[in-house]
Amino acid sequence: MIRVLVVDDEKPARDELCWLLEKQPDVKVVAQAENGMKALSSLEKEEVDLILLDIQMPGMTGLETARQILDRSHFPQIIFVTAYDQFAIEAFDVNALDYLLKPIEEDRLERALNRGRNRLMKEDGISDFEQKIKSLFNNENLSGGKENIRKLTVYYDGRFIPIDFDNILMMTAEDKYSRIYTKDGSFTYRKSLSDLEELISDDTLFKCHRSYSVNLNYVEAVEPWFNNAYRIKLKHVEELIPVSRSRTAELKTLFHMD
Repeated sequence: MIRVLVVDDEKPARDELCWLLEKQPDVKVVAQAENGMKALSSLEKEEVDLILLDIQMPGMTGLETARQILDRSHFPQIIFVTAYDQFAIEAFDVNALDYLLKPIEEDRLERALNRGRNRLMKEDGISDFEQKIKSLFNNENLSGGKENIRKLTVYYDGRFIPIDFDNILMMTAEDKYSRIYTKDGSFTYRKSLSDLEELISDDTLFKCHRSYSVNLNYVEAVEPWFNNAYRIKLKHVEELIPVSRSRTAELKTLFHMD
């Protein structure tokens, strides 16, 4: 659950924001504040993931409040809210997640929240909501053990999407993360390829190269390449997948190749 603090000196504005946020199933408004000082006080009492912070407030402005928040060892993500756009550049100078103009449009708020969801997906800021979803599909102790939970979840386009192990065509290394390919598309998974392979640990997956693991059930053909090497043609995948020399003998054994 994404815990939100709403800060605005005008109660109708706070009420409107809270009403819009109540429509989000993974968002909970845990506190409201009418000025910067009360916002800082709320942060001492409540654990907050995201702040919707009005810029123009009497006394301490939203920008001044944000600078004090950023001085803390742990600080929430900040989305600024204002009726004027001349503060935009200065707002982003204090690492704002996004910037909303009043009156707030619901779809624009949704996009800003999605940015917050993506930021919270990172290892140093994982949300409770994501953790619960991941636990549902990835927990080894659920419903009789790992053998019964043949799914993992990815975050894509503002949603958590479960993927059946059997529907994975291949997996590739992508910097410090990995990418999962299915018939429906490809998705970034925020773990390394080796971590992903360990999670799935399935005999149908064959690590043909240090950067590739393929699902043997989707192999359409094995094509000879230069220097006695091979490439794999997978169903539903245009790219030909290289097989490293160290894996060639195992590939031949698996497919009983002459």
